[in-house]
Amino acid sequence: MSSFTLTSEYKKWTNEAAHRAGLQLLPDQEEKLLDFISHLLDKNQVMDLTNITAAEDMGIKHLLDSWLLLPFIDKQESKLSQVNHHSSKLSLADVGSGAGFPGLPLKIARPQLEVVLFDSQRKRIDFLTEAVEKLEMTGIQAVWMRAEEAGRDQRFRDSFDIVTARAVAALPQLVEICLPLVKPGGVFLAMKGQADEEIDSAGSAIKKLSGQLKDIHEYVLPETDMKRSLLVIEKLSPTKPTYPRSFARIKKNPL
Repeated sequence: MSSFTLTSEYKKWTNEAAHRAGLQLLPDQEEKLLDFISHLLDKNQVMDLTNITAAEDMGIKHLLDSWLLLPFIDKQESKLSQVNHHSSKLSLADVGSGAGFPGLPLKIARPQLEVVLFDSQRKRIDFLTEAVEKLEMTGIQAVWMRAEEAGRDQRFRDSFDIVTARAVAALPQLVEICLPLVKPGGVFLAMKGQADEEIDSAGSAIKKLSGQLKDIHEYVLPETDMKRSLLVIEKLSPTKPTYPRSFARIKKNPL
């Protein structure tokens, strides 16, 4: 797939990350993950996509960090199947996807997901599009668009069962950027570091964007001292017409 040759440590830590996430990777899934990592590290030499490149760090800080969302995704899928009483594909948008985390590892782990990767930088979208093509993946696309613009686009507004974002912006801003993409009954999974103060300041934004904070999961990423907060925000009703505002206004005057 690329000219970057992985050492056996990458396979070891890919499987270790899967084990810690409760995943049993099929051979095809393992192959896709290793091909993706190889492609990422190859392009990273000229594109500066990530500063996490060592095998253990790749496994823990990228893959495992992404897969810790799986229980919440599976819960949402179960909820959807109960409501619809038939098999329906879950849709997921990854905002500020960057090098593809958490969206791509989630898609590989749960192939039935319909995934859209959003990023505002064209070079990242080109990288993600090439990765998806080389991995011969279906049901996933990379879209060059700011998330708040997507939130005003009728193709994407109030459309996704799940929206994810990892360290994109401060929580009050992130809520206005991401919640408009979530359909009523869906959830926004916000991946943050220690977020106590941000949570307190985001209450107004969550309410105005028709959301409700359902849960906060705090943990330390294994093999590190990195504290994580995963916020589960449910969308209660359609987005009000006034939101989302332009990014300049979101940044200057957070809700």
